[in-house]
Amino acid sequence: MRTTKKHLRRTGVASAAAACAHMKHMAPMAHLAQIALVAGLVTGGAPALAAPTTTTAHIKLDQFGYLPSMRKVAILADPQAGWNAADAYTPGTGAGQIQVRRWADDAVVLSVTAQAWKSGATHAQSGDRGWQADFSALTTPGSYYLFDTLNNVGSGRFEIGTGVYDAVLKQALRTFFYQRLNFAKVAPYADTRWADGASYERANQDRYATSRWSKGVASTARDLSGGWADAGDTNKYTTFAQEAVLLLLDAYRMNPAVFGDAFGIPESGNGLPDLLDEVKFELEFLKRMQNASGTNGLFLKVGLDTYDGEVTPPSSDARARYYLPECTSATLAGSAMFAAASVVYKGIASQATYGADLLTRAEAAWTRAKTTTANFTTFETACDDGDIKAGDADVDAAGQRSSALIAAIYLYEATAKAEYRTFVEANYNQVQPVSISWWGPYWAPLQVALLRYAGMNGVSATVSTAIRNQKAAQSGTVSITDYSAGTDLYRAHLADAEFNWGHNKTRSVAGAINLDFALFGINPANASLYQEVAQQHLHWLHGANPLGLVMLTNMGAYGAESSVSEIFHNWFRDGSAWDSAKTSPYGPPPGYLPGGPNRTYSGSVVGITSQPPQKAYKDWNAPWPENSWEITEPAIYYQAAYIQLLARLMPSGTVDTQAPTAPTTLAAAGVKATGVTLSWKASTDNVGVSSYELYNGSSLFASGLGGTSTALTSLYCGSSYAFTLKARDAAGNLSVASNAITVKTSACPSAATQVYTDSLASTWADWSWSATRNFANTTPIKVGTKSLRADLQGWGGVALRHGTGIAASATATLRFWAYSPTALPLRISVQTQDSAGETGAVTLTLAANTWTDVILTRAQLGNPNLIKRINLQLQSATAGTLYLDQLQLTK
Repeated sequence: MRTTKKHLRRTGVASAAAACAHMKHMAPMAHLAQIALVAGLVTGGAPALAAPTTTTAHIKLDQFGYLPSMRKVAILADPQAGWNAADAYTPGTGAGQIQVRRWADDAVVLSVTAQAWKSGATHAQSGDRGWQADFSALTTPGSYYLFDTLNNVGSGRFEIGTGVYDAVLKQALRTFFYQRLNFAKVAPYADTRWADGASYERANQDRYATSRWSKGVASTARDLSGGWADAGDTNKYTTFAQEAVLLLLDAYRMNPAVFGDAFGIPESGNGLPDLLDEVKFELEFLKRMQNASGTNGLFLKVGLDTYDGEVTPPSSDARARYYLPECTSATLAGSAMFAAASVVYKGIASQATYGADLLTRAEAAWTRAKTTTANFTTFETACDDGDIKAGDADVDAAGQRSSALIAAIYLYEATAKAEYRTFVEANYNQVQPVSISWWGPYWAPLQVALLRYAGMNGVSATVSTAIRNQKAAQSGTVSITDYSAGTDLYRAHLADAEFNWGHNKTRSVAGAINLDFALFGINPANASLYQEVAQQHLHWLHGANPLGLVMLTNMGAYGAESSVSEIFHNWFRDGSAWDSAKTSPYGPPPGYLPGGPNRTYSGSVVGITSQPPQKAYKDWNAPWPENSWEITEPAIYYQAAYIQLLARLMPSGTVDTQAPTAPTTLAAAGVKATGVTLSWKASTDNVGVSSYELYNGSSLFASGLGGTSTALTSLYCGSSYAFTLKARDAAGNLSVASNAITVKTSACPSAATQVYTDSLASTWADWSWSATRNFANTTPIKVGTKSLRADLQGWGGVALRHGTGIAASATATLRFWAYSPTALPLRISVQTQDSAGETGAVTLTLAANTWTDVILTRAQLGNPNLIKRINLQLQSATAGTLYLDQLQLTK
């Protein structure tokens, strides 16, 4: 139901580990001395472990552990407000009174001094006062616990090592397998505790679903089987799937090496990473939602029309299933998912055909959406009347424009068609986050898509610069500003307003958007700080929070002393065998992420909303009127956001120093005045090729290319290019170059005026000021054999004047390549007459040591009817050097 919406692990003796894990399962906060005793009895000797005699829940840390390189800070909490306010604790604060001890033999490996947070102030958001104990100096892999020598109490066990999160990722991803509908969960793929037959396979269910508007009418029956249950309910939504699919695809693109082919799902071992197998399961359902329409649009929703008759497990549910037909929101979401997925699957040799089909579907859905939205001006926002329970699958107009923008970005990445670039550049600043200049913990797939777009070939430098500059200004947005100021006792600040329905997803995204700075090379001086912020959000989710609770279900066998026991879920419902990991026979499967603390909870349970925001949580799954779903319901998009954050922070395994093989048989076809299609045979790699880079001579021309072909649509007419291609893997290793090919584009049409190629055109004159010019510079060059070098004094400029002026049509553009050894602010304007003022001015900052392809439209230049003079001015009092190449004006 929804509305809008350590295994005593790694110890060696299997039986001892199982016994200890069982005790953790039964009593997550039990004294670990008991666990040590069990281990000793099983082995028939002295206790194998030297756990602390008494543990305390007041020491909060990542219960799974830490990577060796991570910042490691434990929180020693003394509650002052909230449900545990009476549970007082004052740790040892003398020099070295907090020890890190080795779990196996109690050896003290590090002593640290706890530091009071804010001089002993109470942290209002958690209701705690506290101390922080930084033990980052410990990097040696092993099993440890923290010990307070004043109170003679210790923490639970944690690990340090490169594989500390491997099992956690596996369990978190496997929840998608348990969310599959129309698919049996049987051994060996499902633990026998969570086995069930295929659900909704009856004659009136998913393979024969009928229209909500013609229930039971055979002519409306469609096969809409497969796909994931959206959340705790078993309905399937095209629009809600968008975020989950895109988050998972991005997780793979960002760190493919952590997603292996042995996660224990039926497709394991087929040569494709299991994450991509799982995403394919959802994509196949979405393809059926498109096939069912007959128009290339997508159906909106499949599910039940009643709450009555709810049963568990899902395979026993005999209620009829219905669908809501095509809606613009579903069609645009489908186009976005198919387009993004096509880029990923086309880049894997065995999946090239599958990826091509996804691309065809994405373009077909895009074309359909152009019709049904009257070219993206009118959107259907009331398709869901609520008859199919329970989530409202409608999306408002702004959300649909965001879907269209995501679709256009990935369609441009996949095809390089000008239509998609034009759409992006006309609309990117009309939707959040750009429209409000706030890149907060929402719209994560769009944020990543925009940052990817800013680095694509042929993108307007103005748009690229605007996107990157706006992201660069976000250090105060759930990022390093609050982190450096120590705003949050628990070191992972989010505003009170973010503790609402779905908080754990918001927190996961908050971590990930900090990692985006480093991924896209923005504010590189702060890269390590952004990484720390992201890590702290992960640690919060892993138990370094006021609740001392790992925000994943039933993880006692994988290292959690205290993890979520109950979730609101149709299968794992209240009173069932799967009710509670503490009190029922089975509990829910490991790895589910619930919504989390919610200060806006509206159910009947008293005392939740009066808690400090970080404590506004209850571990239960009761139905109405208690409405536990507002706090403990999981969802595929919560899960995907967490998986992405975890995966991006994990190492890619053994350090990969092996470069991919070189691409082969690079070839060109369809040469035009401004475009050509390049193709090649795929490279191979010991881990996997992540992308390809295209070079013109020694200069990087385009990066991030996927698949085995690309269409270039923004070349200069009448120009020669010397192309080579290299492959790059996720570790950053770059292959040697492919074979070289020379491509000469067709002659320029009469509508194009060449201002500067290898020399200044005869009809143009040099009217520059405060600048030393060299029109025959030989290095660096972008195209041809020469470039224009200008050594500019402060506020100096290059000005080029035409004798009579060039008529400018509505589609006129000014285009050139620009380069500077240092970051250089450049102001670009035109004049209609020598004596006339400027008709528009655009300022952009050139990145250092890279050629920037500057493309400005007539509108950006102030809509002049005539262009007589082009001015490129240094927007600084500090001198700088500017190089220009291939300057042209289209009429």
